[in-house]
Amino acid sequence: MLGMTLLICGAVLCVAIAALIAFQVLSFRANFQREVSTLAEIIANNSTAAIAFNYDRDAAEQVGALKAQPNVTAATLLLPNGTVFAHYGKPETAQSLSEFPAAGTYRFFGGDLLVTQAAKVKGEQVGTLFLRADYRHSFIGLLFFFGKVIVGIMLASIILAAYLSSRLGRSITDPVLQLAQTARIVGENKDYSLRAPVSHRADEVGHLTESFNEMLNRIQTQDAALSLSQQKMEALINSIDGIVWEREPATFRFTFVSRQSAQILGYPPEAWLAAADFWEQKLDPHDATKATREVRELAAAGQPYTHEYRMTAADGRTVWIRESGTILVENGRASAVRGIFLDVTRQKLDAEQLDKLNRQLMSTSRLAGMAEVATGVLHNVGNVLNSVSVSATAVAERLRRAKVSNLKRAARLLSDHNGRLAEFLTSDPKGKILPEYLSSVAEQVANEHAGVLAKMDSLGEHIEHIKEIVAMQQNYAKVSGVYENLAVVNLVEDALRMNAAAFDRHGIELVRQYEENVPAVCVDRHKILQILINLLRNAKYAMESRGDASKRLLVQIKTPGTGRISISILDNGVGIAPEHLTRIFNHGFTTKREGHGFGLHSGANAAREMGGSLTARSEGPGRGAEFILELPAAAAARPEPLRPLQHTI
Repeated sequence: MLGMTLLICGAVLCVAIAALIAFQVLSFRANFQREVSTLAEIIANNSTAAIAFNYDRDAAEQVGALKAQPNVTAATLLLPNGTVFAHYGKPETAQSLSEFPAAGTYRFFGGDLLVTQAAKVKGEQVGTLFLRADYRHSFIGLLFFFGKVIVGIMLASIILAAYLSSRLGRSITDPVLQLAQTARIVGENKDYSLRAPVSHRADEVGHLTESFNEMLNRIQTQDAALSLSQQKMEALINSIDGIVWEREPATFRFTFVSRQSAQILGYPPEAWLAAADFWEQKLDPHDATKATREVRELAAAGQPYTHEYRMTAADGRTVWIRESGTILVENGRASAVRGIFLDVTRQKLDAEQLDKLNRQLMSTSRLAGMAEVATGVLHNVGNVLNSVSVSATAVAERLRRAKVSNLKRAARLLSDHNGRLAEFLTSDPKGKILPEYLSSVAEQVANEHAGVLAKMDSLGEHIEHIKEIVAMQQNYAKVSGVYENLAVVNLVEDALRMNAAAFDRHGIELVRQYEENVPAVCVDRHKILQILINLLRNAKYAMESRGDASKRLLVQIKTPGTGRISISILDNGVGIAPEHLTRIFNHGFTTKREGHGFGLHSGANAAREMGGSLTARSEGPGRGAEFILELPAAAAARPEPLRPLQHTI
């Protein structure tokens, strides 16, 4: 009976120890895999921004954070082209990388846990994280410890059983049963703080119990270490500026929510876990149906996903959420969905404000461009009106100096001597000189008449010039916003024609250098006129400010390369300082006393909108400047016919 009792106790002890070890091994393996996989997912998700913006330093910092995990021996972040973007620990080789499993899965290989995690942005894979953790070291250490304990227990049990079987008999059974009972309770309740009652006798049973309690103490220490690692992991998760979560793939019930949920939305994690439909209830009514449908469809596809929708916070605020999720698949079935909620409300508001400002800027740019053209038109009309005023003044002055009054006196003399006109012309001293006087007055009147006619012709030409400028401006304004195939020479000549009077009045020598057979350009003629008028006016002011009597403006049209047409405006004015060349196209920058700093900025923007560019060159102050407007040649070679050039300067 004693032998049977000892055999039963030994068997129970062995089963209990084996069950405890098996459970601990399985628990250790599952916890180790879950911890490493979660860590890989977090590092991969946190590295997407660094990969998208090519911030290798940020990626290195993200991967380098793994040094806090002693089990992680190496990590490599590869780009889709196979380039190593960042790594930690011993670099992986091509052969070692081939040992890793597919993205989103793990593999135990050669004593290491290999985890492959894809880093994706909006569903597009931008990189792959290969994480290697030393499973063997910890596992072998655990087995070695268990082995020593088991060997010790078994040896002690055999010795104790042999000794007590012959000496103590029944006195051995109770301590062994108590030890077995303790092992069973520990295995069932996972309460490693329990200890088997220790006999004060210094015998084998007492040593066995002490060894068993020591094993429990070691297990409790390791369990505490695992709990500490779990706490560190939770601290890392809760430090992320977003809500990290995990939920069931079928019911979408949340099984984990980080503490950031209280800060971002005002709901504590407990509220998310308590109700199965908590997330659906907090969706904005405008997005609820769409968001629910999309998340189910995306999750059903089994691929990482990202989408945006609105949620209602605890204080009633509407918060824009960007949800990024990953489907975890085990044994061919989805086991969980993990992801992160990011608060993108500020980004949405900033995007709306930016769009509003862009629309305002476009409107202001168009009004400013129209104002530039209108100002140029008024300026040139004013120049022509000055010539009209001069011609009108000259006509008035000639009329005031006319000999009409003397002619009237001569006619009165003839009328007074109407009855004796022959005697008056032959005998009277006044009558004798009257024919000669009339001939002289007639010649003077004829000359004055010719001069007045010449001035009137000039006046008519100036008025026609004004009508031509106004009609040209109206013609350009009518087609604003329409892209046409136009001859470059015609565009340049229209701009020169509108500035002709100003150039003539300021004594500016205009030189044209046009290549032959220049292809047409497909542009908005109103925008081109705006740019050219502004450049010509700036060149005129630059030459005026220099104060030099010699003012020379060179206008060139050439083809610097295939598919490109350039219009260059070179002046010998005051030039541009080197420090100003880098800012001359900035909004608000101007060197004029009354300038607004918008003309060149809007011109550069308009050139870019049409697929061209506007650049400036200058060798320094006092050495003139060159502005080059480059435009793409029209694809369809049906240019506007060249109009006859009217060189009015």
